[in-house]
Amino acid sequence: MKTKQLARTHSGFSLIELLVVIMIIGLLASIIVPNLGFITSEADKVKDKRNAQNILLAYTTGVAAGVVWPEGDVATQVAAVLEGRNPSSGSLASMMFQSTVAADKVSGTYLYIGIKPSGELFFDSTGGQNATGH
Repeated sequence: MKTKQLARTHSGFSLIELLVVIMIIGLLASIIVPNLGFITSEADKVKDKRNAQNILLAYTTGVAAGVVWPEGDVATQVAAVLEGRNPSSGSLASMMFQSTVAADKVSGTYLYIGIKPSGELFFDSTGGQNATGH
């Protein structure tokens, strides 16, 4: 009498296969995770540049309309732009010129705002200005 052996089929993954996949995922994670900090720091730089541009837009528009901004360092003038000012006279005297940037979001923007010898603010896209605005 002959006995027939049934062929067994295995379904699923072996322990070795699972460990290899986990090792590959771990290796990829160790490469990707440190780069996430770089992405967020670049996003912060872009945000600070845009805030600086927003502040300078309000500043230069105000200058063109006749607003007299206070003399002093960058921090003093930026604080005045955040508060807002009206021109002292003219057809735009009833208009308020101010930036929409919140005062607590300004610290990183000082790198992108410089001051000319004439006392006028300017945008520096390289970020080479004094970090405190003083």
